[in-house]
Amino acid sequence: MSDIKPAYAGTPANVPGANVFDFLFSNPFQNENDFTPRARRVPKIHDDQPIFVDHASDRPLTFSRVKRDALTLASNLQSLGLDPNEIETLPPTASCSGPEVAPVVLIQLPNCLPFATLMMGAIAAGLTTTLASPSLSATELSWVIKNSRPRVLFTAKAFLNTVEKALEQQEDEAYKRSVRVYTVDVAWDLYPLSPASHAEDGDWKNLLLPAKEPLTAGHPFSPESAATRTAIILWSSGTSGRSKGVLLSHQAINFSIASLWHDADFYGFHQRWLGYVPFYHVFGLTNIFLLAFATGSTVFTMPAFKLDTVLSSIPRRQITYLHMAPPVAVMLAKSPVVEPFARRDARGRNAFSSIVAGVTGGAPLGHEVVEKVFQRLGFLVRLGYGMSEACSVTLQRGLREEDMHSYKHDTGKPHWGVELMIAGSGELNSEDSTTKAAPFGAEGEILVRSPGLMSAYVPSHGLGSKEAPDMSVTTEAFTSDGWLRTGDVGHLDEEGTLCITDRIKEMIKVRAYQVAPAELEAILCSSDDVADAGVIGIHDKNEATEWPRAYVVAADESKSEAELQKLAHDLKDLVESHSARYKWLVGGIVFVKAIPKSPSGKILRRVIRDGGIQGLEVSLYQRKKRDHKL
Repeated sequence: MSDIKPAYAGTPANVPGANVFDFLFSNPFQNENDFTPRARRVPKIHDDQPIFVDHASDRPLTFSRVKRDALTLASNLQSLGLDPNEIETLPPTASCSGPEVAPVVLIQLPNCLPFATLMMGAIAAGLTTTLASPSLSATELSWVIKNSRPRVLFTAKAFLNTVEKALEQQEDEAYKRSVRVYTVDVAWDLYPLSPASHAEDGDWKNLLLPAKEPLTAGHPFSPESAATRTAIILWSSGTSGRSKGVLLSHQAINFSIASLWHDADFYGFHQRWLGYVPFYHVFGLTNIFLLAFATGSTVFTMPAFKLDTVLSSIPRRQITYLHMAPPVAVMLAKSPVVEPFARRDARGRNAFSSIVAGVTGGAPLGHEVVEKVFQRLGFLVRLGYGMSEACSVTLQRGLREEDMHSYKHDTGKPHWGVELMIAGSGELNSEDSTTKAAPFGAEGEILVRSPGLMSAYVPSHGLGSKEAPDMSVTTEAFTSDGWLRTGDVGHLDEEGTLCITDRIKEMIKVRAYQVAPAELEAILCSSDDVADAGVIGIHDKNEATEWPRAYVVAADESKSEAELQKLAHDLKDLVESHSARYKWLVGGIVFVKAIPKSPSGKILRRVIRDGGIQGLEVSLYQRKKRDHKL
């Protein structure tokens, strides 16, 4: 018998099927059950419990108020002709027997109180909600509209011009005329204090006027339907191309919420979180927005991230757990603006002392940054791994310094109910119906399986198309036995700890070798002289290969050109001392003002490759024949 053990971790699990609205408002973690350990039980959530508080004005939105208003809005959406039983059924996929999409409602808003009522109202109505970033251009929003064909669209007044341009670009004239657009005046809307009866024409609060047939619960459907009915369509970040619509069922959302809370080792008395991570992104949506309803936590909403506002709000609001994208963790580790908040008083406390721990996800983060945050501020930032297509997948465990030292540049172990596997070499191209795993410790593509997986991508021709649904992109995303291909490369150890090395599509091909940009970025960011870094491959026609090139933001923006030249060579030495020769920065270093990133913190390498940023270029190597030794 072979002693080689397959790289597999996790245990299958699930939660009862239900409408997301009903699940969240059922106090699902009040009693010990399969998905709620005794230590995670949440006391009964009272009607007057503030779930969201507008940070700027202190306006609260309570548990009972958002439930009441969401049900009113749900009834009024149905009265507009949006029938939850009007379903488009897509062909079966490896993860779903037949994805179903109800009439679509699009929400394009920053984090704000109306977002909560609109989102939960659309879900309560049994409709499908799609979420779009407020930063989208008219062309990008047009793509989202074309592919999801929303019947009703909610946007901020400030974005109305962009929405109108995006609708104008739609080729279907009848559809274009039929779309209803409602606006939210994010800057001046006093909801829930302002009465709906005073709303202007086109204002979203018109849908809060008393309904003729008010709902008392979410639109019902069977537990089996919860696994096929699409609750939310998210849009992949599009770091390497146009974004894809990700269909998440009610079951997938409910499972992901339960899975997150099952592993919430930070839980103590009432949770208080900051809500600046975008709710339209899977990280903010599941870890903050939806989880707050199920746990009775209070979220202080902010429309955007501002470092000084976040720093001052942490002690004022006594924040217990801090969610952040990787760039925020880098700021906490390195920014001089943080220093006054890091200073400790005679009792050893600072502005961050209420924080039990933090979590980051969406993009890689070097372990050196985690250590610097702990040493400077006194709390542990744990790395999580997830994606729109699978929600939350893994999380580092522990809250203490010794836990931090046990991390092996990893992203933790699988969440409750999530299975992980590293694909064996050549497995994904084989015709075998059962995917086989690589050995523990071997690198390969990371595969994920759980009830939290997407049902499908939006078909290539979009929803509501007269053509037969093209599901080829979905087919390529799964193995035949239901494993999601993440596109990430990594390895598992025998304890089930996952280490991600890079993205398959982002690997730099240096002759016969593959170089992971994330590895070089972590080395560069370990320097106190570097605020941020991004690495891409540049093609060398003469050598028929790619070379790594680093784009670097200097920590000291006032450095002269001569000082940047010296810094470049210091960084060259740093990389050489920490990596194999073929990983060296033969493509040079370019000093820039900022690294382009998605809202979740992912580096937009295509923007860099397409010449989207310019700066001071420093050549580090004279490429001679000796370079053939690389």
